[in-house]
Amino acid sequence: MKKQIRKLLHRFENLKFRKKLSVLMLIAGLVPVVFLAFSMQYGMTNQLREKEQYNLEKILEQSVNSIENQSQIYENLVDYLSYSQSLRNIFDTEMESDYEKYLKYVKVADPLLQMPTIYHKEIRSITLYSDNIEVPHGDTLLPMSEAENQQWYSRLNEGTLMQWSITRGGNKSIIASRKFYDNDTIKAVLEMRLDYEKVLSPFMSQITDNTGGMIMDDNGNVVYADCSMDKKYRPKNIENLKDISDKYYISQRTMKDTGWNFYIYRPKAVSENAIHKLLLKNIPLILISVLLLSLLGYVFSIRMVSQLELLTENMNQINMGLRKVTVQSKSKDEVGVLIRSFQRMMDQMNHLISEVYESKIQLQNSEMRALQAQINPHFLYNSLSIINWKAIEAGEDEISYVTLALSTYYRTSLNRGETMTTVAKEIDNIRAYLKIQLVMHDNEFRVVEQISDGLNDYMIPKLILQPLAENAIDHGIDVSDNEDPTLWLTIREENEHIFFEIRDNGAGMTREKADQILTYQSSGYGVRNVCDRIHVLYGEKGEMKIESTPGKGTRVFIRIPKKTEAKVL
Repeated sequence: MKKQIRKLLHRFENLKFRKKLSVLMLIAGLVPVVFLAFSMQYGMTNQLREKEQYNLEKILEQSVNSIENQSQIYENLVDYLSYSQSLRNIFDTEMESDYEKYLKYVKVADPLLQMPTIYHKEIRSITLYSDNIEVPHGDTLLPMSEAENQQWYSRLNEGTLMQWSITRGGNKSIIASRKFYDNDTIKAVLEMRLDYEKVLSPFMSQITDNTGGMIMDDNGNVVYADCSMDKKYRPKNIENLKDISDKYYISQRTMKDTGWNFYIYRPKAVSENAIHKLLLKNIPLILISVLLLSLLGYVFSIRMVSQLELLTENMNQINMGLRKVTVQSKSKDEVGVLIRSFQRMMDQMNHLISEVYESKIQLQNSEMRALQAQINPHFLYNSLSIINWKAIEAGEDEISYVTLALSTYYRTSLNRGETMTTVAKEIDNIRAYLKIQLVMHDNEFRVVEQISDGLNDYMIPKLILQPLAENAIDHGIDVSDNEDPTLWLTIREENEHIFFEIRDNGAGMTREKADQILTYQSSGYGVRNVCDRIHVLYGEKGEMKIESTPGKGTRVFIRIPKKTEAKVL
């Protein structure tokens, strides 16, 4: 892991500054966006969960309150009946005849116990059990022995409070019952049988749309259990609270009168699916934010770094030999200050270089003039003329040929100490030099001239071709294995410029060595001297280049203006 982090950091360090800035801006913008997105997602998730829980609690509260209100009506009705003296007389008073009992049952008991069933449809029946009732009277009055046979009787607790129970099976009912005491003796029991579904309908009606519900009495017995869910959400056992509590949102409420516990639940997976859908809706927003941040980061980085990139490129050009500052900035920020400082530095450097060039060329010209002053041209020319005549008298034509070439070479080289000459005299000079070289090399190489007409009278710097030809012969042709060594001399015009070219098919050299020849790192002096003089005399209007390929040869060409006056030092 550490190696991977190091590799990433190393790759990041080697990126261009513009890419680094783009990455940093993307990260700086992406972190708060992602943090905000996840914070919103987390907050909305919690809100959905809290809302889901709140909705369950509200639904349960409303349904339980509705059932409680109904139960209060039933309890008030039972209280009314239990305190009715007319009804108590039936099981407290000993009646003399069956007819008298019948009249009491019909005129007193039946209206009291049957009337509530008319006004309250959920009340199926109201029955009074008593030991005084020996013969059943319909479903309203029954002997106590009949009550003892009922399932709910065994669940009755001691006391006079109304108690609730349920009978399950084919005919489900809710039983509200109450004991009547005379001192400590149970005189009667009142049973109100309620419709199971009608009483619980406020709660049962909520069990829809992936919702489940369960009711348990105070003893933990299941009163009601059902759910309306897709198969994948349905619990294994809807009557087992443990199976429900883990994977479902659940709300619980206890009904005061009955002591029953109501539970309503909904699968967490339903809410999670809604949360996932919400997350999927946020993903495109995050992706759009990332794209916008990437685009803005790229645009801003280009705008902020463009001047630095231009400055870097300009520095590389200066390192290759171009000493002109091409980048400009009017900005007052750090980059603008850096560019202007660099421009001032290069101006000072160019000024110093120009002074050094001019001083050096002046020194070279002074040395050349001093050397030329030591030589008596007339004496040299007369001596070479005598050698020529002696060679002719002796029949030594080759000596005469070389002597005439040498005389021509020195006559054009010395040129009365002038630094400028004409194209015609420079051609005479290089031809004389090449004649001498051909004699010295026994004509082992060829010279091919390609010289345009009409250039003879233009003024050019003196001795700019001889060092190039000497370099081509010594380092190209002499060390080459070429079977047909050739040196090409080309002089032509193009628009307002004159082109001079010396080319050979010799040994050639590498690109690095060719570039080095024109710099101060070169060990040679002649070619570099020509390049320096071209730059000082013509500035940017003059140019000198070397192109070479190992094993194929070298090409050196000079371009100077043919009408612009040269600066003579």
